Formats: sequence, C-alpha cells, structure tokens
Amino acid sequence: MTEEQRLFVADAQDIVERLYRDLAELRIARSEGRRRRDLVAQIFRRMHTLKGSGGTLGFRHLSQIAHEFEGVLDGARLGRIDLTDTVLNAFEDALDAIAHVMLVPASVKVEAFAPIIQKLNQMATSARNLGVIADQLRAALPLDIARALSEYDLQHAREAIREGAKLFVVSAGLRMESFDSDFRQLSKLLGESGEVITTVPGPPAAAEEINFRLLYATELVTGETLRKGSALGRVTCSEIKLSGASAEARSAADAAQVRAVLPASIEETSVRVEMKQLTDLISTAGELHRQTTNALATLATGANTPALDVAGKDLRGRFVELEERLIRLRLVAIGEVFARAASRAGRIAARHLGREIEFEILGGDVGIEKSLADVLADPILHLVRNAVTHGIEDREARQAAGKTIAGRVRLAASNHSGRIHITVTDDGRGIDFQRIIEVAAAHGIAGGDLSPDQCLRLIFRPGFSTSTELSELSGRGIGLDIVDRAMDIAGGEVRVATEPGKGSTFALIVPAALSVIRCLLVRSGNQVYALDAACLDESVASVNGESRLLHLGSLLGREIPDADSESVVIGWHAPATTARINGGARYRIAFDGIVGRQETLVRSLGRHAPRWPGLCGAAELMDGTIALVLDLGELIQTYIETKADAAN
Repeated sequence: MTEEQRLFVADAQDIVERLYRDLAELRIARSEGRRRRDLVAQIFRRMHTLKGSGGTLGFRHLSQIAHEFEGVLDGARLGRIDLTDTVLNAFEDALDAIAHVMLVPASVKVEAFAPIIQKLNQMATSARNLGVIADQLRAALPLDIARALSEYDLQHAREAIREGAKLFVVSAGLRMESFDSDFRQLSKLLGESGEVITTVPGPPAAAEEINFRLLYATELVTGETLRKGSALGRVTCSEIKLSGASAEARSAADAAQVRAVLPASIEETSVRVEMKQLTDLISTAGELHRQTTNALATLATGANTPALDVAGKDLRGRFVELEERLIRLRLVAIGEVFARAASRAGRIAARHLGREIEFEILGGDVGIEKSLADVLADPILHLVRNAVTHGIEDREARQAAGKTIAGRVRLAASNHSGRIHITVTDDGRGIDFQRIIEVAAAHGIAGGDLSPDQCLRLIFRPGFSTSTELSELSGRGIGLDIVDRAMDIAGGEVRVATEPGKGSTFALIVPAALSVIRCLLVRSGNQVYALDAACLDESVASVNGESRLLHLGSLLGREIPDADSESVVIGWHAPATTARINGGARYRIAFDGIVGRQETLVRSLGRHAPRWPGLCGAAELMDGTIALVLDLGELIQTYIETKADAAN
C-alpha cells in the first residue's frame, strides 16, 4: 500500500466502527420515525464517504460494496424499503465485508464478496422499480415550497404525517446584523418539538431584514414556541390543510442527488498526532510540575508558607487534570470494541445458529490505548463468538435446564491499579472438562490425571477444539489460541472461571501504558510502594476483625516484622473482576507506615511485566524517586499458593 492508502485505511476503520454503532442503534430505533431518519441519513453520508475515497485510491471492491449499500439506503430514505431484520442483517454482512476488503489489494479478485453485493443490488433494484412519487402531497403545498422539495424531503414530510404530525409554514423575518445566530436559534427552537423539512427564501423584505419560510412538521405549535420565536424576529405560523390522499401518497424516485458530505461543525474535524508526541507531552508536563513544585518550596518562609501550600495544592490539581486530558487523547473507549464484537461476532453467530442472545456492555467508557484496542479486538471477538457457539445452549436445552430462552453474554471492563480488566461472561452450559479430557486423549495427552486448571490451559493450545463439527463459526481450534497470543503481545494474561450448568467467564488482564490513579504511598522496610486506593479501606483500626491479617513484607518475600514492632493496618478488598480471588474477599494489610496520598501517573512495565507477579507499574513521585505500584490481589494469591505448596 502507498502512504495515502494506509492513511485512508486508518480513517476508514474509524468510520466502519462508527457505522457498526449506527447499525446497532438503528436496529433499536427503526420504529422511531425521527431517530430512524436521522440514523439512515447519517449512515448514508458515511457510506458515501467510504465509496468516494475508496474508489479514488484503488479500493474498487470496497467502493463496489459501498455503492450497492448506498442504493439500499437510498431506497430506505425514500420509503421504498422497510428496515426489516432481513435488511438490517444484510447491512451488517455488508459492513463485515467492507471491514475485510480494506485489507485486500485491489488487484485480487474477491469472489467471497459476490453474494452480499448481489443481495444488496437486488434490494436496490426492487426499490427503484416501485414507480414515481404521487403528486397529491406536493400539490397541496404552497407553490414555492413544493418546487423546492426534493423527493427525500417529500418522503420526510409523508412519514412525519403518518406519525401524527401536521404540516405548518413558519414565516420569519430576521435582522440582517444577527441573521446567522437568530436563524440557528430559531431552528433549534423548532427542532425541540418538531422537524424542519425544508427552508426557502421568503418574499422581498426591508433592507434591514432577511425573510424566509420553513416547512415544519409537528403535532402542535404552542404559544410558548411562538413567543420565544418572536423574540428573535417577526415569526408567524399557518397550518397546511391536507386531504387523506395527500397524506398517504406513496413516495419513490429513479435517482437522487447526493448531498455534500461535510462536517456539522469545525469541532468535528480532526488532526493526526503521533503517539510519541503525546507521550513526550505527558512526560514534559510531569517534569514541569515537579520543577515548579520544587521552586515554590525554595521560596517558602514562615510568613508565606500557608499561601504557597494553597498554591501548590491548586497547582497539583491542575497538573493532574492536564495529565488526565493528555492521556485521554491516547485512548479510545473499550465500548467501541465491545459493540463491534457483539454486533460482528455475537449477533451474526446467534443468527446463524438460530439462538436468542442478549448482549450487555458494562464499563464501556473505560479508555484504552488505540494500539492496545487493535491487539484486543480479535481476541474479544473470538471470546464472544465462543460464548455464543460453545457456551449458550440451544432453546430446548435451556428450557430443560429451567433457564430463560434468551441467553445472556456480558462484556465488562474496569481499570484497577493501572491494569485493564476485561471479562466476557455467558450464562450457558459451562466448560465440559470430560469432553476436554477425551479430546486430549485423542491428541495423545494422558487425560486421566488432568486437573481442572490443566484442562482450562489445554483449550488455549493451537489446534485444540472440543467442537464435534467443522463450520464457519467453530471447529478449527484457532479462536482461543488467538487470545493467548494476544496476551503475550500485550504483556497480559487470561484467566478462566467456569461452573457446570451456570456459565463461564474469560478475563483478560492487560497493563495500561499510562494511567492516572489515586494511590496510597506506603513504606515497607526501606522502600516506598504505591497501592491503588480504590480497593483500600483506611478506616480499619488495629488488627481486630474477622478478615485475615497479612504483612506487606511477607507478601514481598521478606521476613515478617517482629510482633512488637509498630505497624499500620488497612483493609483491602478484591475487585469484582478478579478471577482468582473471588470478588468480595477481604484482608487486612500491615506495613511500616503511610508516606502520603496523591494522584499518580502510573507507567506500565511493558510486555515482560508478567514475569514479576504483583507488580503492575511504576510511578515517579514528587521528589523524583520511583515507587513500584503493587497489585495486592496478585501478591496475596501468590502468597497463598506458595504456602499451600509448602504445606503439601
């Protein structure tokens, strides 16, 4: 690919992600006339952008699919095509094809895309053959407005009428010097309770005014709306009386004039910034803050110390906010990846198997780096597909087990101690250990003595599949291998929890390259460590209580302090997404003392971080020293397992 083509692919991938979200929302809002029209128009504009840019840069297969997709959307905009499940499923299949075809050189023949191109073409052709629009509604409108209406506007008006709206002509005369702002305010005001279908110039006005008329659809024009509109200029309103035939006129057209695809505002445009530049900015901001704080400290005297303390606190808050904003520029919402997996893999697999599946997304606003999102996209997709094809039972099996007919797949994300926890959970049959043992034996692995943990590790082995059939969705034994390899690239790990008849949870735990977390800085021995304050309860006093007491020194592999030595004790609870220690587990942690509390910029230890269990990052403190950020859950789990092994 040329550099220009690579840039297009990067932009096109973002557009495709937005289109997946649009289609998911359209499936929900297809019976809501106004929202449906907005979504169809938005999808049409984005598809037109893909078609034009792709065709110009040699992506002819992409351009062809987008062209046929556009034709079906055009029929939907003109009211000739109903957005049935069949049509929406075809939209999803076409978007899947576009997502794949971006990676295929234009010189390669891609016969695999021919069926979806043919299906879209048939839909668009059927819509075009429905005839031309009737003239009853147009004839009922004022002449100047009727001439200005496109076929799309006319269909828009017809749908609004079907949904219970009436048509009005709003005449307005606005002051020349404030026309732009007044027009925007009037349009916004009318849009709160109705839809502006078209705008045409009004009759000649005084030199200091600009007149225009709007075709407006709403159930009722209230006195409050007219009062607010009159504050902007001369605003009057009259209803258009329509006959039943006019309201029911069927819309259709042979061709459409594509509207210009422009951003709605300057704020919607974007620029490209290299990740390295953002990283350098974050580092520079942190260094500038430390230098400024040190400079303030040198100026402190007895008289001005309180004022400088206040200034330093305010400065710290502003720099933390700046760091967070810079970090967010590096991030994308994990919800985008979840929505794509649910629609691309989950819904398509469920439709193929004839299963009813409800998808739930939690923590979709958790941000992850774009590069990490790219690494995790396929593993999450495969885990969702695996949950649908292997986890969720068919209708009869679920009924026999006393479950709801519709299965449930939940995708959740959270950030703990600078690590991203991603879980895919289903309420299906759970993992069949006996089946794994049988397949292991067929692979030449002695399965009789396999423990549950060993069975769970086997399912990630390349080529290992418990599926009895080979299909488009499963049976090749490559899905979970992809998950395992992605964790190696990301420096993370995958954990599995399952219960027969109840379901399974796959947890991906990966380090965030950068994150700002609220930390408690503690001292153990001669070292200072940072603990994620979100899992701590500092209200725990002394060592009383039912939860178990552990010393941080012993968790770190050092000797346990003398019983007589003074120590500070705090409570700790496992986050709900922790797979090895059940959510809700509580311990009391003792250490030598508290150094302080601060919002801390945590940096990942890189892809080799799993080599050091219990360490999830490093933070540079205000004095320039480095503190390791500890994962107490990992340290506790390792400590418990070590003690158990020693006892055996």
